[in-house]
Amino acid sequence: MNIYIPYKMDDGEELRFCLRSIDKYLSGYNDIYLICDKWPEWYKGKVLLHGDISIRKQLNIISKLFQVKDEKFLMFNNDHFLLKPLHINEIKNWYHGTLKEALNNATGKYYTAIKNTIDHFGDVRYFDTHFPCIFTNHQIHRVFRLEWGSHEYVIKSAAFVDSEGEEITDCKINHPMSKAAIDDRIKDRTFFSTGPNGMRMQMMVLLNELFPDKSRYEI
Repeated sequence: MNIYIPYKMDDGEELRFCLRSIDKYLSGYNDIYLICDKWPEWYKGKVLLHGDISIRKQLNIISKLFQVKDEKFLMFNNDHFLLKPLHINEIKNWYHGTLKEALNNATGKYYTAIKNTIDHFGDVRYFDTHFPCIFTNHQIHRVFRLEWGSHEYVIKSAAFVDSEGEEITDCKINHPMSKAAIDDRIKDRTFFSTGPNGMRMQMMVLLNELFPDKSRYEI
């Protein structure tokens, strides 16, 4: 099974440590592809060429995933970090609560995407947590056929609407924290994730400590 990372060009630091975490801890996969039209100059891995088609985040992601021809694949985001040894077959369809529960903490365009998904599917499980997941080609095509002209949807929840899944608590760090606080937050976790406001000096120190060695995907 291959790994695909829908990617939009940024400073590349989250991607760098994401790839290092995969290279260090994940087993059982074949190769990694970025789905993008631009990538950091240090990246020497494979690319599936497809850029953003819109200013709408969810539409860009589903458009990129639609380019994948594999019958089954693992999707990682560039802000996901693996913290312990794991085989690809151990990755589950993880969810946390329901869409209506997630709606209570959402704002802006993401709120609208969740609301549209509820309107279409009902109050199903909320799979759009900050973990990698395994998609089938059929699931991606089904989501791509939704009415995207004037709507956004949360992609994982729409794709896994018929899945039982496995419930798990999310772990996304999107605000400045001390290194000690981060260490405590990620203790005993298998994955954690960062956001733009979480990639501060203490986080960079921690990531360099966790993943000091270059991955095979770096020059």
